Amino acid sequence: MKKKKRRKKWPVVVGILMGLFILAAGAVVLFRTRTVEVEGNSIYSENTIATWVQKDKLSVNTLYLLVKYNFLDSELPVGVEQMDVSLKNPWTVHVKVEEKELAGYVDCSGTYLYFDQNGIAVLKTKKQIEDAPYIEGLTFDESDVEIGKTLPVEDDSIFGKIVDASRYLKKYSLAPDRISCVEGDVRLYFGIVEVLLGDGGYEEKLQQVEPILDKLAELYPKTAGTLHLENYDSASDAISFVPAG
Repeated sequence: MKKKKRRKKWPVVVGILMGLFILAAGAVVLFRTRTVEVEGNSIYSENTIATWVQKDKLSVNTLYLLVKYNFLDSELPVGVEQMDVSLKNPWTVHVKVEEKELAGYVDCSGTYLYFDQNGIAVLKTKKQIEDAPYIEGLTFDESDVEIGKTLPVEDDSIFGKIVDASRYLKKYSLAPDRISCVEGDVRLYFGIVEVLLGDGGYEEKLQQVEPILDKLAELYPKTAGTLHLENYDSASDAISFVPAG
């Protein structure tokens, strides 16, 4: 009686492995990063965000980017609060950026240095960004400035005051020409009128600014001076206008 010959299985195994290899290779090619689309950015350019997203070797794969920025604790640019990554198609990455709110900017070696609500230096650029006020009076050694670190001012509580004042400036639709911080106090400049706000209670004080400026324009047209609100609160009438000179 003849024995049946066993069919060798290794060609089948090799075939399966080759098939898996071909599928994997196809996936790599299919999910190869070709385009990065960006939305929601104003602080950073689209190119800056796209370059950041693709900064490591594995970023050539769109699936890797999807996992990295949605499921891992990945580093983000200093001025970005959140970044959501999705795939528009296997080779196109879509990045939705939520940037931090800028508290203001100062002059730094001939460029604009922007900082966030915690006083952290976010961006140094020659481009002026809308809605970020110019802040005078912050003194620090420019050589000690580092992006991603708090500006090295003597008293960093001033940043909270700037943010607080800016919040109510927006609420009451006030747009000073500039904001100054002197010895921990906040000062605003509307044309030729200086407004002293002191170191707190900004909402009550800023409610008074627009009607007072309108009245000053009637009573003292083209008169420069200082409006004192630093000691004002709802229980007092401590408001005075002192013409300059």
